[in-house]
Amino acid sequence: MTVLAEEAGWAGRPSGSVFAGTVVCEVIRLPVRLGCHSPVFDQNVWDLTVVDGIPRFFSPSRRTLDFTKIRNPRWWTVAKEYLLALMAPEHEQVRVLANAYRLPKTLITCQQRLEWLTSWMNWLTEQGVTSLSEVAQEHCDRYLQHRSTIYDRDGSVLRDASDDTRMMAELVPRELAYYGELFSADRYRDGFRPRATTVIRTAGNTENKTQPARAELQQPLLAAALFLVQKVGPHVIALQQEAERHRAAPRVPAMPLAERAEVVAETLRQHARTGEPLVQTSPEGLEYKIGKGWDPADPLFHVSLKSLARESGTGGSDPRRHWVQPGGRWEPILPLLEQTLAQVGVAPFWGRHAAVIDRADGDGQVPWTLPLFAADVKALIGVVRTACMIAISALSGMRHSELCELPENCQQPPQQIGPGRVRHRLKSKLIKGQKLGGVWDEWVVAAEAYEAAGVARHLAGPDAAHLFPQTLNFGGRDGRYARFREWVNGEEGNRLGLAPIPPDPLNLRVLRRTLAIEIAHRPGGLLAAKIQLKHLSVVTTEGYANRPGGAQAKFLAEIGESEQGRNLTLTLQAFRDFQEGRQPAGPGARDLVSFFKSVESELLQNAAAPQIKHSDQEVINLLSQRAGTLHLGIANYCWFIDPDKALCLKLAQAKDRSRPLAGMCDSARCPQATHHPCHRPVWASAAVSSRAFISKIGRSQKTEKSRLAAEAERADHVVAAIDAALATATGGVHGQDQ
Repeated sequence: MTVLAEEAGWAGRPSGSVFAGTVVCEVIRLPVRLGCHSPVFDQNVWDLTVVDGIPRFFSPSRRTLDFTKIRNPRWWTVAKEYLLALMAPEHEQVRVLANAYRLPKTLITCQQRLEWLTSWMNWLTEQGVTSLSEVAQEHCDRYLQHRSTIYDRDGSVLRDASDDTRMMAELVPRELAYYGELFSADRYRDGFRPRATTVIRTAGNTENKTQPARAELQQPLLAAALFLVQKVGPHVIALQQEAERHRAAPRVPAMPLAERAEVVAETLRQHARTGEPLVQTSPEGLEYKIGKGWDPADPLFHVSLKSLARESGTGGSDPRRHWVQPGGRWEPILPLLEQTLAQVGVAPFWGRHAAVIDRADGDGQVPWTLPLFAADVKALIGVVRTACMIAISALSGMRHSELCELPENCQQPPQQIGPGRVRHRLKSKLIKGQKLGGVWDEWVVAAEAYEAAGVARHLAGPDAAHLFPQTLNFGGRDGRYARFREWVNGEEGNRLGLAPIPPDPLNLRVLRRTLAIEIAHRPGGLLAAKIQLKHLSVVTTEGYANRPGGAQAKFLAEIGESEQGRNLTLTLQAFRDFQEGRQPAGPGARDLVSFFKSVESELLQNAAAPQIKHSDQEVINLLSQRAGTLHLGIANYCWFIDPDKALCLKLAQAKDRSRPLAGMCDSARCPQATHHPCHRPVWASAAVSSRAFISKIGRSQKTEKSRLAAEAERADHVVAAIDAALATATGGVHGQDQ
């Protein structure tokens, strides 16, 4: 719709605004870089790239607030007043508004608000509305309905919009009513406020909707990432450095024409003696040659004559024009060139004579790469950098914003805390929930993540201040992960023995969520995530407890929720085993069996008919209190009901009696520990390992032999007790009670 000229005049007359003439960054208290100037309210485009401390992941294009994208210029001032009020709630004209927000909105939030406001106002323009005073509830309802569906470019329906999208489609029109008294150019009619619906009331749901990665995805993904970091990464670093030296080498001045033919001929003879292929023209070079009139059937079509001239030291920008052009002065060299080509062939310049490495699947050895063109080298560097990104994210739980903030010196010196115990830390900034610019923090990570950061630091280049680019672009069809998966599933990944990665969608939130679930399923919820193909080798516990109450506290809370769900599942499984006659063993077995009997008795009392099968949820309700006391040991369940009975607390004389000490657990003697069939393999393996060590110890080490013999005997005793408990199930449901 075309806006009338007199209406457009509003854009040029914001003098009635309470913010007219104000400096934006001064009002919202944002620091400006030295030598830069803040935008002024009267400007219709606010360039906030001058603000110092904006997180790196917030791209430069999103740091500019462009109000001219709103089609009706009359509403530009309304939009500016609205956003400035969101960012400056302490302003004297804003704090008196009854419904205004009392906490300042961040620049990131306001940029998103402007996008939604632009959508709302442009939709109103399309409906023929020229003034906010014309807006009625009908417009709000229709706009909400419009944004509740996602369409493709052709206007066809794709799917329903998310709850968050519907919430914003309703929230932004309502917020204009909150600040109506402040607006000088246009506003809703007096007394009008869009109605609230269930969308806003349900928007406060904090349930994490991100699903963890399936094991079928996680295993090949981490295997490929770690293989590229550990096996391929060092070679890629060396190749990148070689390419940089090659680019920085000074160009050889052109040799006099009279001398070139013999020099090039000697270079060709050297290729013939060594069998080294001539340099192959890249695909881009082939297109250039065709554009210059080359015939693809020409024997020299695939030979890079520039590379041959550079190698021989003859220089020149177009060697063919000077010394191999048919009919030229040195045409006699053509037979030698064609003969050498037929003898040694051609190959890309980079990656020749690659070192041999073990395949990922253990099936022999292969060169770490085949010869590469320059573009392939760049692409391979990108694939390895993505592998570093995956490894760090999957093993540390860092968010997108925190990965972007990893500085080039993020690797902190390793800390030796005991024999064979080393702690590796990475430094970055916490952004979410922090003041502008974030705060520095450290993550205790696995050695693999620490190594990945080192590889990423070298691949970032000598002048890079951060490990990764400002815009990660990880997900999406053309994102980093899509290219990484395509490479792994392609010819090179297959040649290196990498397992194909399934086509599941993946982003950094999924990796973070997966790590949370993995940690929650370790004993006590504090051991690290399992690395596929390397088993348990991560020590992130201290990193998640490093800043109590900080941003990582939310991550710990998420782990706690997962741990609670896991405990309910394990308790239910133990109860079902009891019902089927598979009894627990261990010092605490009697108390646990008594509890299960009481639960079963209550279920029978509540049964409306004989032989009724109760749902899992009904049983879980009865088991939930006992499940809350469950703590996982390495090879036992600890039912931490009474701290006075906890053997670990007695041995340690611990003052903190809120939870057991898993590191001091002696489940063979603790009256609150039980052993179940799932623990039998661990104890059986411990017995075998102890006896294997005994056979290797010298005769003089009698004390050590006695200790290992006692451990083996204890493990045998636990295994025998588990077997005996299983053997008590005879013909009835509870064999030992028959």
